[in-house]
Amino acid sequence: MNDAFPEKGRQVVKKVISECLICKKYALKPAKQLTGQLPRDRVAESPPFAVVGIDFTGAITIKTGDQNCKKVHIALFTCAVTRAVHIKVVSDMSVKSFIFALRRFLSRRGGCKVIYSDNAKRFRCTCEIIKGFKKIIVDLSVQEFISSKGVTWKFIPERSPWWGGFWERLMKSIKDPLRKY
Repeated sequence: MNDAFPEKGRQVVKKVISECLICKKYALKPAKQLTGQLPRDRVAESPPFAVVGIDFTGAITIKTGDQNCKKVHIALFTCAVTRAVHIKVVSDMSVKSFIFALRRFLSRRGGCKVIYSDNAKRFRCTCEIIKGFKKIIVDLSVQEFISSKGVTWKFIPERSPWWGGFWERLMKSIKDPLRKY
């Protein structure tokens, strides 16, 4: 009976199994990542573009019809819940250009309740202008329309771009293919 089992057989088997890569892969257990809680806006069921993140790219050079080069910027509107993307090409990064892009976005997508953005000057000014519209409009029907479609603007803390990760990541997804051309 002693001849059937080699000496220290259990240790030999353990050593062979511990050196086997396939055995190691099957023996691994999935890691458990501790993640922070997402804001209620990001996880509550809502229609597309009800909660939006906004950002601008740096200057991008494009060719116009007459073979001239022109610098433009891209305004990215991304849904915080569904990750859908709406892109607008803007001639410059002024407040006026952004308001026109925002107006085109809202007329196309509509139903926007919350806007997240960084603390750029154009975003701050636009927020103040929208708040001012409610005060200066005399026609009550238009004033009721604006207040019923009220948009809440939320700014991320200053100097903390990781708070806008959901739109910054999609911005990278758009800029990478553009750089290849």
